Amino acid sequence: MKTLILYTSKCGSAKRYSEDIAKAVGAEVFPLKKFNLKRAKNYDTIVFGGWVKGGTIEGLNKFLTEYEAIKTKNVIVFSTGMSVPSSEGRSLLIEQNLLDLYHIRFYQLRGSFDMAKLDFFSKLLIQNSLKMIANDPSSTEEQKALAGIKEKPIDYYDQEKVDRIVSVILTLQQAAN
Repeated sequence: MKTLILYTSKCGSAKRYSEDIAKAVGAEVFPLKKFNLKRAKNYDTIVFGGWVKGGTIEGLNKFLTEYEAIKTKNVIVFSTGMSVPSSEGRSLLIEQNLLDLYHIRFYQLRGSFDMAKLDFFSKLLIQNSLKMIANDPSSTEEQKALAGIKEKPIDYYDQEKVDRIVSVILTLQQAAN
């Protein structure tokens, strides 16, 4: 059984998760932009991981352009982002990314964040958002604590979710044999 893992990554979390999952299950792993999606149909299990920007899983729409060719395959999608995974957040990501229209297993993983890895425009947006939070009297202490991300990167790795995804892929591989 051939397994493929594709990803888009901004701060490195989706790449790290993808590479670790690939190593654990013996899969091929590629950045989405360096893979011809027409070849995805040659795999039995296809995993896509992308980072979340404004509720959208980056690269997901491009990945799903070939859904018709892979809809009979085992398809897994995971997202990475700064927010702590929750059932509400997961439901919102499913809704905003129209994942309920597809037969896909979906996992929400917490990712890392490093301002130094962002482009100028993204930095500007984040800095403006942080200023608005700091100046808003109704902001919670948790929201105000986000100001620290400018100087101190967040480094988070969700081993439990990685283990869960690996377990699912290994179960699918065993079932195919």
